Amino acid sequence: MQPFTAWVRKPGQAFSQALSEHPKKNTIDLTLALQQHKHYVEALEQVGGKVEYLPTQDLLADATFVEDTAVILEDNVLLCPMKELSRQGEVPSSAMALKNYRDCITLNPPATLDGGDVMNTPDAIFVGLSKRTNATAMQALAQHTTKKIIPVTVTQGLHLKSATTYLGNNRIIIDTTRLDTSSLKHFDWIEVSSNDSYAANCLALGNTVLLPAGFPHIHEKIQSHGFKTIELEMSEFEKADGGITCLSLILP
Repeated sequence: MQPFTAWVRKPGQAFSQALSEHPKKNTIDLTLALQQHKHYVEALEQVGGKVEYLPTQDLLADATFVEDTAVILEDNVLLCPMKELSRQGEVPSSAMALKNYRDCITLNPPATLDGGDVMNTPDAIFVGLSKRTNATAMQALAQHTTKKIIPVTVTQGLHLKSATTYLGNNRIIIDTTRLDTSSLKHFDWIEVSSNDSYAANCLALGNTVLLPAGFPHIHEKIQSHGFKTIELEMSEFEKADGGITCLSLILP
């Protein structure tokens, strides 16, 4: 695994009010979320990451989901013009940290973009057209990278990476029921059923994959393809409509 820096943010006091359509959103336990976040950070460090903390934002319920605030490209960083008004205040602190490493670029309205809709692969960047991200943002992103930009229509769920994530070696994990798969046919698929859909969001760091606990069948599938795995309890973040990748910004 190449060295990397991961920016994270602990859940703040308002975390239980995070935007969510999960049926158990009213049972979010902040104390348990903080414990789960600690274990997440330990996993990042276990695979060689340098972890940097962004300031906790007690008044911004969704601020722990730092992935949505920025998209890290080859030579610069796009600061996301987030559609949800309650989340737009999360971006400045990400910018303060990232500007020391890359030039930061702000996309202008009417572009709306969440980082969870951007799946970066070696040859192309796939952009989910979703409830939060529009075609204007996709077109603007194309001006700041040499990679091909490929749209993917998200038909169910919040983000593209709620339904598929790139693991490496031309392999993705995917719930085919939640998005238009026509532009993803060239990948090798690890498919998950709708019952296991939450496990479609994983974080691949070199040959190690961080995935949510509670999906033994998916765990075995990933390992069968030569990956090492670390399972993490994610119950409180799942209730807040967040996944494994949502909790960090990774800078190689």
